[in-house]
Amino acid sequence: MQKLPIGRQDFLTIRENNYLYVDKTKYIYEMIKNGDINFLSRPRRFGKSLLVNTLKELFKGNRELFKGLYIYDKWNWEEEYPIIHIDFGDGDYTSINNLKDTLIDILDDIAENFDIELKRITIPKRFGELLKKIYNKTEKKIVVLVDEYDKPITNNLTKNNVKEFQERLGDFYEVLKTNDQYIKFIFLTGVSKFAKVSVFSKLNNVDDLTLIDEFNSICGYTQKELEDNFHPFIQRLADKFQISYLDTLDKLKSFYNGYSWNGKEKIYNPYSTLLCFKHNEFGEEWFNTGTPHVLADYPMGTYSLKSIAEPSRVTYNELKNPTTENIKEEVLLFQTGYLTVDNIEIAERGKFYDLKIPNFEVETALYENLIAQYSKISYNDILDYANKLLKYTIEANCTKIKETLGDYLSPIPNDLRGKDERYYHTLIFMLLYTAKIHVHSEVHSYKGNADLIIEEDDYVIIIEFKQSNKSSINYMINEALEQIEKQEYSRQYKNKKIIKGAIAFKNIEIGCRIIKENNPK
Repeated sequence: MQKLPIGRQDFLTIRENNYLYVDKTKYIYEMIKNGDINFLSRPRRFGKSLLVNTLKELFKGNRELFKGLYIYDKWNWEEEYPIIHIDFGDGDYTSINNLKDTLIDILDDIAENFDIELKRITIPKRFGELLKKIYNKTEKKIVVLVDEYDKPITNNLTKNNVKEFQERLGDFYEVLKTNDQYIKFIFLTGVSKFAKVSVFSKLNNVDDLTLIDEFNSICGYTQKELEDNFHPFIQRLADKFQISYLDTLDKLKSFYNGYSWNGKEKIYNPYSTLLCFKHNEFGEEWFNTGTPHVLADYPMGTYSLKSIAEPSRVTYNELKNPTTENIKEEVLLFQTGYLTVDNIEIAERGKFYDLKIPNFEVETALYENLIAQYSKISYNDILDYANKLLKYTIEANCTKIKETLGDYLSPIPNDLRGKDERYYHTLIFMLLYTAKIHVHSEVHSYKGNADLIIEEDDYVIIIEFKQSNKSSINYMINEALEQIEKQEYSRQYKNKKIIKGAIAFKNIEIGCRIIKENNPK
C-alpha cells in the first residue's frame, strides 16, 4: 500500500516520495482555462494548501511531478512563471502591529528569494515595489498564490478591532488590483468570504468558485475517487471489523462523507478519511484539528438550536456575501464545516440553500466537544445525565431533575453562563441529542414554537424554558405551562402519552414542574 499523505501539503514532497495522490488536476486545468483571478472557500483540513502548492509547481513548469496526471499532456511546459506564494497560516495576528510585522516579513522573504532589495516603507508601497521589481527582473508576469487569506480576520472576528484588520488587509490586497499589468494569475483560498472586506472590496473580477457546480469536488474525495484510490485500505478496515466491503463503504460514508457545495455530489473530508485509513479505525478527530478559533471562541449562547441541529435555509446572498458585522450563525457554521449544502431550491423569490450537518463525525464533534468545552464533563457522564434526565421527566420527579441539571451545569464558570433562556436551552438540547435521544428543538405548531419536544416510546414530552433574574421561579413556571396550553403544542400528537414540563432558571436556582396528562383512550 502507498504511503498516506497525512499532514503533507507540499505537492513536490508527495510526488517525489510516492505518497498517494488523488488527481485533482482536471479541476485545476478547467479553473485556469476559465479565469485568471479565482477564489475558493473550504473548511480547514480540506486540502486547500495542497491545491495551492500544486498550482505553484504547475506554474513553475515542474513537468516530472505531473507525469501520469490528467493535466500532463495538456499543459504548456515551456512556459514558467515567477511565483509569489503567501501563506497566512503561521503569522501572529494578535494585534495590528503584529499583522504589520508579519506582512513585512512575508514581503522581505519573497524579495530575498528573488535577490531583490526593497526600499519602500509602507506595506502597500512595499508590496507594489516587490511586484514591479520581480517583473522587471524576470521579464515575466507573476503568479500570486495566497493561502488562508482570511486568517487575520477570522482570528479576530469576535474582537472589537476586526474592522481595523479588514482595512489593513484591504489596503494590502488592493495592490494586486493597481499592479494588474505585472500579474499573470491570482488564486486565493480561505475558510470564509466576507463581502465588502479585503480582497473582495478592493480587487475587481474575482471569480468565487466556492458554490460553482463544476468545482464542487476540487477538494476532498468523491465516492469514485475513494473507491478507485483506497481499495486496499477499505479492505483492511473490512477485515479488521469482520464486515463486508460494501458495509465498510457504508460506514465510511456515514462517518466522513456528506460535504457538498452544490447540493448534489457529496464529498469525503480528506483529512479524517486519511486518519481513518492510517489507524485502521473509525475515529472522530476532525474537531481537534479542523476547528478554527472563530468557532471555538464564538459564544455558545449566540447559536440558535435550529442552526445547529436541524436543517436551516439561507438565501444565496446570505451564503455568498456575508459581512463580519451581520453574519448569520448558519453561515458561520457552514464556513467552518459544521453545516453543508443539502439541497438548492431555485424559486421566483431567488435561490435558497438548505444546510445540514454533513456526517456522523461532525455531528458527534459538535455536540460532544461544545458541551465538553463549556461543562468540562466526560462523554460517559453526558450519557448518564441525559438518560437520568429523561427517566426523571417521565417519572415527573422534579427533585431529581433539578439535581441532575445542577450537576450538569455546575462545572460551568459563572462568567461563561448565558444571559437568557436560550443558553440553557442549547446546553440541555445538546446533552439529550448527544445521547441519541429523539429530541427536537423549536418545533413549529400552528400557534407558535415549542422549545423542546422529546419523543420516547409512547411518550411525547413538551418542555418550555424560562430564565430571569427578576421574575420569581413560580411565576416563570406558570408562564411556561400557560404558554404550552395557550399555544396548543400537544395538539398535533394524537394517541400519545403527553408530558408537559416547565424548567426555570434564576441565578443559580433551578425550578421545575412536570404535568402528566391522562393516557389516550
